[in-house]
Amino acid sequence: MYLQENGEAKTSDIADFIGLSAERIRVLLAEMSDVERIGRNRDRIYRLKKDS
Repeated sequence: MYLQENGEAKTSDIADFIGLSAERIRVLLAEMSDVERIGRNRDRIYRLKKDS
């Protein structure tokens, strides 16, 4: 998984890596219980929760 290898990432980083749109990545990340969001809107990054 991208976050396991890179620690944290923006939606666009993950979208480029996987080849999906940033909007689709946001939906998928929102459904994942082991991913936390940090920041707001443009400054938001995602990372795995510490206990994962």
